[in-house]
Amino acid sequence: MNKTCPFSLKPEYVDEMTVDPATELKHKAMCVRKLLGNTYTLEELEKYCALYGITIEQAINS
Repeated sequence: MNKTCPFSLKPEYVDEMTVDPATELKHKAMCVRKLLGNTYTLEELEKYCALYGITIEQAINS
């Protein structure tokens, strides 16, 4: 059993999940926008984009 989480799914209920690159990019961009909120600085935008491995353009346009 995992020491950090006392709960786990039985192996028969665990399926591998794959996400296409476009959906992954949209998810990352949404996370950046959610973390930043409505007001942010360019430095904050650059910081969160770097953390998620996306460009500023991707964060704004996705």
